Formats: sequence, C-alpha cells, structure tokens
Amino acid sequence: MEIEMEYIHNMQLPNIPLENGHFPLWPAAKIDEIDRLEFRLWCNKYARYGIPTLELIEWLNKEYGHNQMIEIGSGAGDFAYHLDIPGTDNKCQSWPEVKELYELVRQQVVIYPEEIETLDALDAIKRYQPEVVFGSWLTQWIDPNLPPPPGGGNVFGIKEDEILKTGVTYVLLGNLKIHGQKKILDLPHKELELPFLRSRASSPELDRLFIWEGK
Repeated sequence: MEIEMEYIHNMQLPNIPLENGHFPLWPAAKIDEIDRLEFRLWCNKYARYGIPTLELIEWLNKEYGHNQMIEIGSGAGDFAYHLDIPGTDNKCQSWPEVKELYELVRQQVVIYPEEIETLDALDAIKRYQPEVVFGSWLTQWIDPNLPPPPGGGNVFGIKEDEILKTGVTYVLLGNLKIHGQKKILDLPHKELELPFLRSRASSPELDRLFIWEGK
C-alpha cells in the first residue's frame, strides 16, 4: 500500500483510551467506525496486531472458558487481560538484537506489561499444563541452518509444531495473507472466518481463527 508520507505525517491518530494499558473491549462495530488507515497507523505506533473485540472474547470464553487456558506470545497482553488468563512471552522484542532489527524496518517494538511472564511457549505449557493455548499473530520459528520456508518466520519465533505435540488445543488468531503458509497448516485443523475478527492487517477480510484440536 503506497501512502503519501506527508499525508501520514499530518494524520490525526484516533483517540483509543486504553484500559489499564490495554486495548479496550469494544464491539467490532465500534472499531469499524474508525478510519481504517488511521486505525492501522495507531496499531503500528502501539505495536498492536490482532485485536480483542468484545465478540471474540465472548466467543473464546464460550468455547474454551471451562478449560485451563493460557496465552503465549502475549506481547502487550490485551487478550490475556480480557480473558483473565495467564499471559506469557519470551519478550524477545526487548532484546537489543531484535530491537535493532525492528528499528531497521521502522517498526515499533512491544512494550511488555509487568504481568506478562517471561516464559518461552513450551516452558509456559510445562508450567501451567493448559488444555488450551491461545496466540495472536504469532511468528513461527525457523531453523537458521535451513533455507527459509515459504511462510517465513524467524529464529526468535515459536516452535508451533512442538506445541501441537504436547496435546493441547492450539487456537491462533491470524491472517491468511500473513500466516497462510505456516508449516502447521499442513496438519488437520479448523479455519474459521468469523465476522468479529479485527486486526491491523492490510487485508482484513483474510483474518481467520485457526484451531488445532488437542488429543
């Protein structure tokens, strides 16, 4: 998407009042009232990717609220906060080498809240023994000694295939354009196109909820 830089520079970002530092629990329709480009720029400034709409949180609670659930790769912790579940992250975006990479591509790093535990995804599963693992906009791990797969990824990413081997149900909010070539999509899963999924994606109509059912 090509945007006139002067237009962006003069653009007024929307007023989104955070709730205890987290994205507010708004219905999807309220988010849709915001100019799409302005909303994406706000998300970029505050390092937000998948957005916890009221309807999505209600759906997740209805489907999985009776299970022990944790969030991995929590980032700013919006989902963990609204779902009232443990939020975990390896907090790689606070590492100097990762921050340098983000600066090179002019992308804001996550500011991790104190309540997000510093745990690798697999260590978080070992600690909490959850039945359901939720993640939003997660980057897959790739082996630095092999050519990058079509779906991309990075060496700081999450070993999602190892997560599935633990037997948990894995629920991932993502986007087909960005995450549609993840390696684990070759494994049996559900792909849900729900009307209340929202994100910063350039192609929001491709937002999906991917689910790998546990053993």
